[in-house]
Amino acid sequence: MRNRMIIIVFIIFISFFGLGYIFMEQREFSEMENRYLTLRPDFTWKNYISGEYTKTFESYTADQILGKDLFVKGNVAVNRCFGITEINQVYIGKDGYLIQDYQEPDTILAENLNYMKLFAAENPDVTMTLMLAPNANEIYPERLPAFATTYPQAEVINQIQTELNSYMNIVDVTGALQKHKEEEIYYKTDHHWTSLGAYYAYEELCKALQIEAIPLEQYQQLEITEAFYGSLYSKVPIWNQESDTVELLNNTEGEYSGIYVTENQTTDSMLDMAYAQRKDKYSVFFGGNHPLTIIESNASNKEKVLIIKDSYANCIVPLLADQFSEIHMMDLRYYHEDVAEYVQEQGIEHVIFIHNIDFISTDNNFLWL
Repeated sequence: MRNRMIIIVFIIFISFFGLGYIFMEQREFSEMENRYLTLRPDFTWKNYISGEYTKTFESYTADQILGKDLFVKGNVAVNRCFGITEINQVYIGKDGYLIQDYQEPDTILAENLNYMKLFAAENPDVTMTLMLAPNANEIYPERLPAFATTYPQAEVINQIQTELNSYMNIVDVTGALQKHKEEEIYYKTDHHWTSLGAYYAYEELCKALQIEAIPLEQYQQLEITEAFYGSLYSKVPIWNQESDTVELLNNTEGEYSGIYVTENQTTDSMLDMAYAQRKDKYSVFFGGNHPLTIIESNASNKEKVLIIKDSYANCIVPLLADQFSEIHMMDLRYYHEDVAEYVQEQGIEHVIFIHNIDFISTDNNFLWL
């Protein structure tokens, strides 16, 4: 009788998910994971023999399984019951913080620094600046769970300064952020800093560039969306997780226009408020990442600036648009043309790299410099 019940339950289980694959509408995009999902592949003998069909079909079954988001939440809950505090390289920290793990960099960091050296040497007449942004694990070690160990990013920053100091001006904003660590300068559910954290980094960058930062009091602090569950929550969706709020620092005296060059689109705002209604609410800044964006403003400084960046820059560039009348913003994950040639053609006078430590340690796209 017992064996019969096990067989019946197994058949029901298999039938439930099998029918789900047949009748459930396929999801093209997962809001939870913020990525496009694998759709059911078309069978051809050529793809089957090459192994491409079975590989794609395996991804399809994993992506389109019925109730996937619910299963992920359940798995996280079970892990927490067993006292596990690190899931998918994210620590379940104190005070409601989810904190991304960071371990000692491998050879990718050295390769990226070498690419930056070569780029600087290739453009000797262009001013170079690198702003390094620490991640939350460096600013809030006390909020990590007991016995959690992350590699100190201060050591990586020292290594970068030693390697690149003769090639460009290095701006480390760690100290400025530590002074304000009691304020909400990082999201609890996302790996980015908040607009307030970005402002303190902007102040430090302006100091290094010997330009006057616009006082914080001059900006309107506008709440543009609440109930934000960010990238770290997508990896560790906790049932009772406290949400974040996305705020904007708005300069009422600023005038801006932007061109998304690759997409051939123009805009009069650095915000895409459609994302305020989606899960990926951080993408309200510029509508996410683009290969190449040109921002023009009514700032008095006419120096032509190229910002080579990761997504940490998305909420600090609107502040820099109040300092420079023409900013070219480039993301090497998507821009794969000759950067040095672009610098010369556009008459760029100053290149500012804006990268968080985790990104510069792990990203493989600096080779496009």
